[in-house]
Amino acid sequence: MPARWLQLLLALACAARTAPAMAHGATIGQLGWNWEGWVLASLAVAVFGYVRGLLRMDAGAREHVFGPGRYAAFAAGIGVLFVALISPLDALDDQLFSAHMLQHMLLILVAPPLLVWGRPATAWLWAFELPARRSIGRFWMGAPGVQRGIRFLMRPLAVWVLSSFALWFWHLPGPYDWALDNAWVHAGEHLCFFLTALAFWSLVLAPYGRRQLDYGSSLLFVGTLGMQMGLLGAILTFATRPVYLAHAHTTLAWGLSLLEDQQLAGLIMWVPAGLVYTGTMAVLFVAWLHDAERKAVTAMRAGRRTRALQGVGTLSLLLAVLALSGCHDKAATSPWQISGAQPARGPALIQHYGCGTCHTVPGVAQASGTVGPPLTQFGQRAYIAGMLHNNPDNLMMWLRDPQRVLPGNAMPNTGMTERDARDIAAYLYTLQ
Repeated sequence: MPARWLQLLLALACAARTAPAMAHGATIGQLGWNWEGWVLASLAVAVFGYVRGLLRMDAGAREHVFGPGRYAAFAAGIGVLFVALISPLDALDDQLFSAHMLQHMLLILVAPPLLVWGRPATAWLWAFELPARRSIGRFWMGAPGVQRGIRFLMRPLAVWVLSSFALWFWHLPGPYDWALDNAWVHAGEHLCFFLTALAFWSLVLAPYGRRQLDYGSSLLFVGTLGMQMGLLGAILTFATRPVYLAHAHTTLAWGLSLLEDQQLAGLIMWVPAGLVYTGTMAVLFVAWLHDAERKAVTAMRAGRRTRALQGVGTLSLLLAVLALSGCHDKAATSPWQISGAQPARGPALIQHYGCGTCHTVPGVAQASGTVGPPLTQFGQRAYIAGMLHNNPDNLMMWLRDPQRVLPGNAMPNTGMTERDARDIAAYLYTLQ
């Protein structure tokens, strides 16, 4: 049996050859390339949008948000999809269950995490001109039903259930045979695997730095789905009779019985897939340890800072009492005064730059977005974006170039001029 499996692996390696071959007296069909138009068009549009978006971004922001590692991940993901859907492997999957299983693993475990790590959504958004991006934002804000639907589907429990259902349903003999007999159903099967895998790896990898799942939950999330795939692979490997009969007329031509082909498919699902899930869990565990260490150090430093601030605060209070004793007529000056600014221009400029599509801004018509935090009482806030001290210089820098300040955040660079940023900042500081 191992010798025949080796024979199959050699056949898979030679699958790019299109000349017909003979094995055990049966003719093996030509293994050509699948130049199906909609598949090629989908890959071409994805690559074009990604490259165009990167070229439209500022070089510094592009380097911080993406970098060579993410470029390479996206390119590798597209390459894996090309192998799975266009190379002769796509033709071989009609003849061998094991080849079909290899294709499924590429669509579930290899291409999706590579693409997710490449951050394609950010690049694709930047592929559009600014007015188009604003239109997309207005559509998103004006379609709460769409938002709720996507958020529901991206909940960890929903992703886990849908991924589990796709895995088991499409590997039942009935649905599997149905997909093999109908090209559109077959495409739907692959799309189902691919989309659920994209959602799964988006939650696991959190490519934009916002984790819906903490590390402990992520380990459980990955482990339970990996156990299901391992169980299904073990069932196929140790089965004593074949349950997939659709390849009966082609398997023998490759020197394998139906049962051997099925067992090899089970091993592909069990061993390599198990390594992927186990490796992912190991990476998550190490990241969990680093995160715990970082939080402990931060908490320790915060404790020291609190004690120091308490001492400084006591001294400051004493100095303030002494100072107030000699100050009776001096008027307090606002810390938010910006030289040469015109706060009255702020509302119109906020509308012009489309800030209201993401934020609720008091005093600005139609500025009721919920993507970002509301800007009510902005003048009383201590921080901008949770990391910058709230002062005029930092606020104007954030308004003009948010991607350079915090690469990968949801706020795009709008091309705001220095004067407009000054006037918008002055208006925001009036929101007390």
